[in-house]
Amino acid sequence: MTKVSLRALTEAHIPTILDACSDWQELAQYGPPYWRPRSSAELQRKIAATSGPQPATEYSFVLVDDLSGRLVGECSVHAIDWRSRVAQVGICVWSPVDRGQGLGRVGVEQVTNWGFGHLGLRRLEAWILTTNRSSCALFERCGFVHEGTLRARYLNDGKHHDVDVLSRLADSSG
Repeated sequence: MTKVSLRALTEAHIPTILDACSDWQELAQYGPPYWRPRSSAELQRKIAATSGPQPATEYSFVLVDDLSGRLVGECSVHAIDWRSRVAQVGICVWSPVDRGQGLGRVGVEQVTNWGFGHLGLRRLEAWILTTNRSSCALFERCGFVHEGTLRARYLNDGKHHDVDVLSRLADSSG
């Protein structure tokens, strides 16, 4: 069985993330934040955003393959609306070699459970490029439901692309 763990993003992870995301053009086809090269400053901002004491509007994690100890991706709960208890979730398994191994599914399940359980959110949304069928299917297997499409929402390589919006409610199965 595939085993992957979430770990809070720390400064120690930055060099690995920058190296893993060096082929940002390949990752850009899957959506933000990969539309440009990653930077230490961006990742340090994400770490600082969770340093409290107030609740953050985003939480970032790395995915660790428990068998090898390697960092294989990242995920987040972001754009948190505390009043409505709604947020977006995102996940990326960086290397094509690691995709399709079940790491993303376990990561989505863990970050979803954390968002509902630990943060007390009521609704989570995944915004996914319509061309990224495997990611849409992944979230649907994890109990997310397609709600609609945002036309021309994401700019990449000089072209606008449509984004599907999927959601899951805390009281729905998944």
